[in-house]
Amino acid sequence: MRLRQLLLGLALPLTSFVFCGAATASGGSPLWFGKPDFELTGTVFDATTKQPIEGAYVVALYFEQYSGMAASGEHCVKTRGMYTGKDGTFHFPVEKLDGSNPGEVSAIKPGYRSDFPVRPPPDVWKKQGKEAYTGRDLPLVPQIPGKPQWWFGSVDVHCAHAKTRGDAAAGVEFLKFKLDEYLRLGATRQGIDAVQSMIKRLEGLPSK
Repeated sequence: MRLRQLLLGLALPLTSFVFCGAATASGGSPLWFGKPDFELTGTVFDATTKQPIEGAYVVALYFEQYSGMAASGEHCVKTRGMYTGKDGTFHFPVEKLDGSNPGEVSAIKPGYRSDFPVRPPPDVWKKQGKEAYTGRDLPLVPQIPGKPQWWFGSVDVHCAHAKTRGDAAAGVEFLKFKLDEYLRLGATRQGIDAVQSMIKRLEGLPSK
């Protein structure tokens, strides 16, 4: 679960109130009205050769903000997924101009590890336009034979607050790839059981 400063959540509506009358997102719809008409885009590429990777599975996580007496932050409520083609590109719809929808993008392919997910830039709430979501490229690092690393993108891919199987489906697909890599590379029984438990829980969600 990613925690953010409560200040950011407060700054967005305040900025909206002051500037919504005139501001328009570059290459997209008005900043504070309607649904954005652009996507988060990028390319999955080999960190060593710098070449695009075909056949990687890419998942985008969509977050919902929460606040309470003890803490505030956001948690994953929906996933979307796709496979890359020869050019390695991916694209996911931007549903809200808050940097959280989508908030993280991870990719996986057998033989590679991923050290970190892709996110919109930290100051996305200032830019609020298509350019802030374009070119969010994602490197995958080739595994070293006999010395596997266990980083496979975002820990939030287990979308713990998804309410339906449909919302969790892309996360489940990603986790199945992760499980296959754990088994192939010889992960610990504890690690394998943890991924299997995540898959089982998400597949047990209601269909609607």
